[in-house]
Amino acid sequence: MGTTYAFASLAGSTGKTTTVVTLGTQLALQGLRTRIVDLDSQANASTWLGYEDTHGKTVADILRDEATVAEVELPGRVIKGVDDDDEPIVGEIPNLTLVPARRSTLDKIMIELAADQGGVLRLRNALAQAGPVDVTLIDCPGTMSTLVVAGMLATSVSENDTTAGGWGVIACTKPAYKESRGIPDLERQLHVLRETYRMDLRLLAIVPCVVPPENAGRVYIDQMEDLRELYGDLVTPGVRRAGIVDEAFVNATPLPLYGYRARGVSDDYRVVREYLAESLGLFTRRTVAA
Repeated sequence: MGTTYAFASLAGSTGKTTTVVTLGTQLALQGLRTRIVDLDSQANASTWLGYEDTHGKTVADILRDEATVAEVELPGRVIKGVDDDDEPIVGEIPNLTLVPARRSTLDKIMIELAADQGGVLRLRNALAQAGPVDVTLIDCPGTMSTLVVAGMLATSVSENDTTAGGWGVIACTKPAYKESRGIPDLERQLHVLRETYRMDLRLLAIVPCVVPPENAGRVYIDQMEDLRELYGDLVTPGVRRAGIVDEAFVNATPLPLYGYRARGVSDDYRVVREYLAESLGLFTRRTVAA
């Protein structure tokens, strides 16, 4: 089954989607078969990977038990340029697939999942029946909901992998008071899920995103120091704040493929990925059936 991770943060605008799309693309370029599941009603991961408003089946159909992953999954795409008529030239990203979302469909699903006792396990069940990949990354919404619960529980599809870092939750945060408060809330929710579902669901790492330069003020430095004091080695190196991120998103091109101007922030994510693999045991290649 490979490894499965949910990216969650109980605060908005913490860099979750940027982290999922960038790490997912880097892993795919390394040769790992990577699946991204867009579980956020904003559908930003889907937009970034070339499906701004897909009219086909989406993750909502999976959550309704009306479609399988194979029926929904699409190749990750990238804009490679424009033709003579100024139409975009679209290419596929090798080894990267997307389970897309569409705006306005997931909000209704939250109510439906809550009404069914086993509703929050539907995504897990679908991934268990899906074709194998090396890594699955789930982009969860930024506020607590049944969708976040479904995404976090879905990581347990890899629970038979007993090595450290094989499955669980990765948090993204900003070095600011409001966003950092989402981490203790997330920990409390994970505790509830462990007790309720009797599974070893863990917070595996915390990625500080949108980190301002040190001259932006002492408050940001203090927040980073507080994070590291509280969570120690779980805190990865930070990812700098950069306007190029918004530009790459608008142009539907992941940062590792956006060119030299995105190299700085893309390199930050490379350092994060290496830290996750070498220090925390995440994203290491598992042998899965073809």
